Amino acid sequence: MSDEREQNDEALGERVGRLLRHVERFDDDFETDLVAAIRADRSVEARPLAPAWWRTPRTLHLSPLAGLAMAASLATIVSLATLGLVRAKPRAPAPAATAAVVHDTVNVVRFVFVGQAKTVSLVGDFNAWGAQPVSLMPTGANGTWTASVPLPSGRHEYAFIVDGKRWVADPFAPSSSDEFNTNSSIITVGS
Repeated sequence: MSDEREQNDEALGERVGRLLRHVERFDDDFETDLVAAIRADRSVEARPLAPAWWRTPRTLHLSPLAGLAMAASLATIVSLATLGLVRAKPRAPAPAATAAVVHDTVNVVRFVFVGQAKTVSLVGDFNAWGAQPVSLMPTGANGTWTASVPLPSGRHEYAFIVDGKRWVADPFAPSSSDEFNTNSSIITVGS
């Protein structure tokens, strides 16, 4: 029964990983809307929450599988809400003199690491293998870490550095091995 459960967990992990690595495409107005949103950046006034029970700490116990599902759901909701907010902003009037518009494709890739760690960093050929490592943020109490990174189209190799010492290839991605027999993962972005 334990082997069957492990196979089910692996299958679910593979499906969730496939969804998280799915390429997101944006329409032609995305860049214009994004620039307008950045220019219109306004600070939001903080409003204190009145009831004291909002500030009382709570303990929530979840299985690793439920935590992963909750993290994936939360990431999807935040992504969809962010896209809705960016598109809802009014367009700024065009300036009198405009430069030629260049349509460069921006691919934002969400990297996910699942495992117990104190810190997780992302290194790859896109950041000179650690010249400026990307820190992954914990998204739940069950060892799920994520980071979204803009990448140019093409083939990229990457790996995770766990607790500043351990080199870990992504188990949900194709792998590659170099001349020193060090494993890394492969992701192909764009078409």
